[in-house]
Amino acid sequence: MKISLDNQLFKAAMPVMAQIESHGYEAYFVGGCVRDSLLGLPIHDIDITSSAQPQEIEAIFKHTIDVGKEHGTIIVMWDQVPYEVTTFRIEGKYSDHRRPDSVAFVRNLQEDTLRRDFTVNALALDRQGQVYDFHDGLKDLKAERIRAVGNAEARFQEDGLRMMRALRFASQLGFAIEETTLRAIQKLAPTLKYISMERIRIEFSKFLLGSYLHTALPYFLDSNLSEYLPLPQGKVDSAIAELSDLLEETRNQFFANEESFVWMLFLQKLGLDQAEMKKMLRKWTFSNKFIDQVLAFDTLMHFETELFWSSQTAYAYNLNLLEPVQAYRLFLGEKTSKDIVEIKASLPMQDRQDMLVDGKDVMAALELKQGGPLIGQILAIIEAKILHGELSNEQEAIISFVKENWQGGGE
Repeated sequence: MKISLDNQLFKAAMPVMAQIESHGYEAYFVGGCVRDSLLGLPIHDIDITSSAQPQEIEAIFKHTIDVGKEHGTIIVMWDQVPYEVTTFRIEGKYSDHRRPDSVAFVRNLQEDTLRRDFTVNALALDRQGQVYDFHDGLKDLKAERIRAVGNAEARFQEDGLRMMRALRFASQLGFAIEETTLRAIQKLAPTLKYISMERIRIEFSKFLLGSYLHTALPYFLDSNLSEYLPLPQGKVDSAIAELSDLLEETRNQFFANEESFVWMLFLQKLGLDQAEMKKMLRKWTFSNKFIDQVLAFDTLMHFETELFWSSQTAYAYNLNLLEPVQAYRLFLGEKTSKDIVEIKASLPMQDRQDMLVDGKDVMAALELKQGGPLIGQILAIIEAKILHGELSNEQEAIISFVKENWQGGGE
């Protein structure tokens, strides 16, 4: 089978492959970029596999980065774009169920594909658009099926994360998980405990955000994997089912694709308060910034109608928090003629940094050589008066206000 490589990402990577081939080695596009191209989906990343060994790749290109030479992976910089080039390889045992104890470089593409997780990810493309399929991946693509390469149990014994990836692909692509592959997941679910939480989190978030979460959910419920996730047992199945129904209904709403917002909805469905949310998100290894976003969403969701659509709220929160909550509250049927974006745009200033005086200006106006708590109190009063339209955000007006009220020990 041959396809046209019209995608700009493929075209941009062609010189890298041509350079490798000019030195007598083979080079192919492989993995997700091939799968998604065949499905007519957008391509986000380009991966290249080659018969050239790491030191040979380094000899071919002027600018390379060693990101895993011992495992065959080198980053090639071409026109300031990084391309991951991995040598054909076979892998030894996976004693820790996470990474191979050893790898051996080979010169044969078919041997390399034996180590890949699923047949639809084991497809390769050359520069002419010729598809190389050694495991009936094309047949599985047509049947919309996720099937492990070779022996499913062996693939999951090697790397337990592949079980989460099967669910993720089912949710993202809308594919069914082949029966033997699903049975292997059910049997080997306990091996998930060997996988780092960070890797699990990435796959689970993609699973939750998948366009076909609703149809993939039965596989998750049947997989036994939830028992090995940091989630409150007994609540998970019903919570994720409710979330799935909600996201199916709101799939065209932009908030349904916002990771932190979806996690907020999920944790609400689990019945957690903010202290419990924070504790759980830390178990999932989310960053403090992400946790703060989730908690801010939850806080905004509990605001009374008038408080949410107020200048006070518009000033206190960024639009990336306000807009998803507004969209969701409107979806829930909340009645308002206001728009939080318009409210925020109409504010005399967006944050204290926009105020045309600072602490030094206040000290100068009051002829103070040393600051103190009073300066902060004065700035807070100025800020509030500007926001309520009681004082214009002009330096002269603000300085006059300060002198009138505090010079000589005023209020």
